[in-house]
Amino acid sequence: MIAFNQPGSFAGGTFVQVGSILALHAIAGFIALVVAPLAMLARKGGNWHRRWGKAYFWAMAVVATSAIVIGVLKSNWLMAMVAVFSFQMIASGYRALYLKRLHEGQQAAWPDRFIMGAGILVNGALFMWGVIHLMLGHKESGPVIFTVFGTIGLLFVWRDFQRFHKMSHDKREWLYAHMVGFLGGYIATVSAFSAVNLEMIRPMWLQWLWPTIIGAPLIALWTGYYRKRFAGGKRSHDLFDLRIGRRRNGARREG
Repeated sequence: MIAFNQPGSFAGGTFVQVGSILALHAIAGFIALVVAPLAMLARKGGNWHRRWGKAYFWAMAVVATSAIVIGVLKSNWLMAMVAVFSFQMIASGYRALYLKRLHEGQQAAWPDRFIMGAGILVNGALFMWGVIHLMLGHKESGPVIFTVFGTIGLLFVWRDFQRFHKMSHDKREWLYAHMVGFLGGYIATVSAFSAVNLEMIRPMWLQWLWPTIIGAPLIALWTGYYRKRFAGGKRSHDLFDLRIGRRRNGARREG
């Protein structure tokens, strides 16, 4: 069983500290849950889409950081690893906005390599933890949940590795990576909310995985919709408010 609120023998000051961080974690999580749909509904690339998207990214950065801190303070390493799992997808989706020229030879930067490396370590650990426990005959929800999360996280890492190293690129794959990363991160956010607040859902693995069961096909349908629109002759500027600027050194940048 996964227990993210395990009691511990802390001094009073530590309990206060953890309580304050938990409050910050809850507030940031609530903000993320609210602003993400607003970004989805706003015109893609427009001012409000960008504002809500940035608010979601930074709220999730606080959620992930606070979850890691709480996990360390309470010796709940699985909580810390799940936080990295969720933020990896969001960070990858955010970085996709800075990698719009892969089809022209643009190279991944150090933040992209760091995200991939962290994803390999954490998701590999989640996957191995789940698989080993399943092989040992532990059929409770925990091994199932972490096997699924680890598998999804490793698939994200593999997708990014392919994007950075393959020879030919779809010039709009940054868009699909951005959509899948942010939407996948939102599914992880809803999963955590469900696990904490929807205890009436049984079995426990369903508390965690129903957002993935529902959300993954919706992401596939949404990205497939845009692929068909582009295949039908639509241009990016017909569907999105894309902006192209230049850095002072003359390098092109899209936002």
